[in-house]
This record gives sequence, C-alpha cells and structure tokens, in this order.
Amino acid sequence: MIYLFIDSSGFGGIESHILQFALLVKQQNKDIEVLFVDHYPDHPLYQRLYANNIKYRFLSDIASSSFFSLLLSSDVVHAHGYKASLISRFYRLRYSFRAISSFHAGEKLSGKLASYEYLNRVTSFLSYNFAVSSRIKSTVPFRCHLLNNFIVQLPVFKMRSKHQVLQVAFVGRLSHEKGIDRYIELSDMLTSCQFHVFGDGDEQSRLINKKNIQWYGAVDAMDEYWSLIDVLVISSRAEGLPMAALEAMAHGVPVIATNVGDLSKLVASDWIVEESDWKNLSILIGKLNAYDNIAWRALSKDSHTRIVDGFSGESRWEQIEKAYQL
Repeated sequence: MIYLFIDSSGFGGIESHILQFALLVKQQNKDIEVLFVDHYPDHPLYQRLYANNIKYRFLSDIASSSFFSLLLSSDVVHAHGYKASLISRFYRLRYSFRAISSFHAGEKLSGKLASYEYLNRVTSFLSYNFAVSSRIKSTVPFRCHLLNNFIVQLPVFKMRSKHQVLQVAFVGRLSHEKGIDRYIELSDMLTSCQFHVFGDGDEQSRLINKKNIQWYGAVDAMDEYWSLIDVLVISSRAEGLPMAALEAMAHGVPVIATNVGDLSKLVASDWIVEESDWKNLSILIGKLNAYDNIAWRALSKDSHTRIVDGFSGESRWEQIEKAYQL
C-alpha cells in the first residue's frame, strides 16, 4: 500500500500536488490512500478525493503507533510537509516501512515554522527525499532528488479567443512571498486590463477598495474559471514550481512570471523577468494585451503543449516507481 501523508487545513499547491500524485498512482493500478494528520471540516481535498474514488482517512482517529506498527516493509509512507515528515521519520526508527518525504517550501520562513522546517531538513537522512524545485533541493543537507510537479488529468485543448479586455489573474496564497502587493501595484499601472484574484491569506486586506480587481476568495478548484482568464501572472518572491502555473498552461492560459524556483523550466524566456525586475511584468502584460487573436492563440497552444511534452504524470512515473521500490 502507498500512503500519501499530509497535514493540511486548506487547498493550495501542495494539496493540488497530492491530488495529482494520487491520481497517477491509481492510474498505475497501485493501492493508494491519503492519510491526513488531522481532520479539518469541509476540506476541499476530501471532496476531490471522494469524487475520484481515492480512499482517505485521518491519523487523529486512530493511535499513531498502532497505524505505523501494522505497516509492512513493502508499504510506502510518502510524507509532504514538515509535520508529516517528522512524524513518519520518528516511526520509521521503530518500524520497517518505506519512508519518503517531499520538500515543497520555497519561501523564507520565520519563527516556529522556520524551526520546524530546519528540523525537517536536518533529519532528512532518515528518509528518501524529493524536492519540487532545484533551489529547494539545494537546501536539503542530505541526499535529495528533483521531482518537478506534474499534471495527470490533462484537459483537452480548446481553441478560444482572447477577451476584448485582457483578463489577468493571480492564483495562490495572498502573502508577501507570493507577491500579492506587487500584483496590486501592477493592476494600478495597467488600468486598461481587468485583474482577478483567486485565494486568501494574511495580506487579503490589501484588496479592499481595489476597483480594478475582482476578488473571488479561496476557490475549491480553478477548472471552471480558466476560460475567463487570458493570462496568469506570478509575481512571487519565492516559489518551487507552482501547480497554478501548470494548471493554467494545461488549460491554454499563458503564464508571465518572475524568475523564481524552477519557473524558467516551464515558462518561455520571453515571458519571464528577473525577480528584482518584477515591475517589468507590466511590460510583458502590455505586450500580450497588444496581441491579436492569432498571436494569442498560438501562445495558448504552446502553453498547453509544454505541459503535455514535459510535465505529464506519465513522464514522472518511472522515477516515482524506483523510489517506491515497487
């Protein structure tokens, strides 16, 4: 059995990654279950797992030692995030299951979170490790393998037209690291475009009274919204390889981004700027705004093709299968 182990109270990049991972393992006809550290009511991921017939349960409902003691040496516990990783490594000292950890945190942390993440890294010699970007991989002091994010259920490409007014979107946590303040400044600079924000977070108060921004809050899934959007802007100060970018491009939505994490592996160099030059994102948005439908459609098709060719789940399975020792 393969267990994807996570501590999660909301839906974001890691949760999207977990869903894609579970779908890929199921697609390969392997037994899969998602194990949550705690039970948080009305979690969107529960509904997505149920809809895809993927089993899940909660460690808080059973005795932790009982769960781990019953695992076989062939069982895999793949932890995501510091809390799940630390718990699984602790029990791996006593029991013989296969312990794997994925590192997702690309931002600079502070306070207790920084302490926990430091502990996560210095104990990583107790597990087989993955990181979702080259920069994150470089921060892990023990052996770690790069495993970029991927998409399993690739949508069929649908040719459509660019909106008459360019529709610009931000998708993710409303925080300093994700650069929501930068995105808001871009919206003030480009009043001829319509800006959208999907997500919530510590800096959501910045959106109050922003007339050029339509704020949707946190949404369970973006599938129904991608057709409303012409371009996704990633104004982050730090990233891994964001699932929002992969999902947008899989739906034919071009991405304009700062050069953080492994985004340069995904986004063409014409549409990426150095992080310190983030204001130049406004130039690229303006360039795209000037595109006619023929040029925008070509970019939309190229975005989808990049995901199909380089970021599909099938292209990752051999690496995962080897790590799981299946």
